[in-house]
Amino acid sequence: MRVTQVMWWAILVLISFATLALDIITGPYIQFPITFVVPVGLAAWHLGRWTGIGFAIVLVAARLGLAVTVDAATIPHPAAVINAVIRLVVLVGLAIAAEQLQHRRDLAARVRVLEGILPICSFCKKIRRADGDWEQIEAYVSQHSEAHFSHGLCEVCLEKHYPDSPGASGPSQRPNG
Repeated sequence: MRVTQVMWWAILVLISFATLALDIITGPYIQFPITFVVPVGLAAWHLGRWTGIGFAIVLVAARLGLAVTVDAATIPHPAAVINAVIRLVVLVGLAIAAEQLQHRRDLAARVRVLEGILPICSFCKKIRRADGDWEQIEAYVSQHSEAHFSHGLCEVCLEKHYPDSPGASGPSQRPNG
């Protein structure tokens, strides 16, 4: 796990506890289920869809537990279950939407890196970076995308640069005439 993931887990757990504490403090008549969108949305955005769905399930289950125990005198069990199902459907939908939005945002950022005009040397084909230094095209593209390169020689370059090699039809292999 990376440090940023640990940090997000800690933040999300604290927000979740604060949300549930607010729900307990205000009693059964004033509920804050809308605040559940904060930890669920942040979890899906930063840690992925399944983490967001996990937070949705845990928060809804905790709220349902409060409704059937602490608030049992004021909230009938069937109403508590119906509210829990509604919350769960909405929060799972939010987690899925947040993760898809994050994925699209990341994809758009990656596409922007390789869009536009790249200043490239006409002779050696190096690309000038934003800091003014020149970098091999293979290194630049590999660094800014998931593309990797392998090298070979096309037939024209093989004949031009290595005319006597076995694959080239150099001067000794050309028919007279």
